[in-house]
Amino acid sequence: MGLRPAVIAPLLIVTVLTVAALGAVAAKPAATAPAKTSATEPGHKSVAQKPGHILDLDWKELLPEGERAHFTSVAPAPVHDYRGEGGPPAVQAQDFNVNKSLEGATVRLPGFIVPLEAVKNGGVSEFLLVPYFGSCIHVPPPPPNQIVYVHNSKRPGIESIYEAYWITGKLHLQTKTTRLGSTAYELSADKIEVYKY
Repeated sequence: MGLRPAVIAPLLIVTVLTVAALGAVAAKPAATAPAKTSATEPGHKSVAQKPGHILDLDWKELLPEGERAHFTSVAPAPVHDYRGEGGPPAVQAQDFNVNKSLEGATVRLPGFIVPLEAVKNGGVSEFLLVPYFGSCIHVPPPPPNQIVYVHNSKRPGIESIYEAYWITGKLHLQTKTTRLGSTAYELSADKIEVYKY
C-alpha cells in the first residue's frame, strides 16, 4: 500500500523546512555576530585559548580532522514504513570519534534544542544540542559526535524549542546515554542566545 498525497505533502514540507533551517544554522553569521573569538581559527589543530576568549565552532569541527571530508550539513530523510508515525524509531549511528583538541575549551556553537529535563517555571535544565531541526524518533538522530549534552544551571534563555540558539560554555569530551540518543560531548551552558538569521 503506497503513501497517499495527503501524507506525502506534509512530509515534503517538513523536509524542505528542515533543510532550509539547517543551512541557516550551518552557515557562520556575518558581521552581526559578537567579535569574541579565539586566536585559533576554524580547522585548528589544538586549542590554545587566552582567558575570556570564546571559540566559535562549526559542527564539522566536532569531528576528528580525518573525518571532516565525509561531513554533510543536510539532515537525513525521515524513516517511515507502511505504519507511518506508528513505525519503529530510527536507529542512531554510533560514532564516538571526537576532536580531542576541544577538551576544556570555552566554545560557542549554534544548534537546535531537544529538551531532556524541564523545570517548574517552564525552563529547560538539560537538553541535547543538535545541528538540525527535527531530530526525533523518525528522523535518525545525529551520531554521538554530532550531539552535545548541555546542562543549563541558569535556566533562562530558552524561549522556544523551535528556534535555533547559540550556546556558549565549557566543552568536555564526555559520553552520555539518554532516552533520545547517545552523546560524545558535554557542555555547561554559561550563555544561551537566540540565533539571528
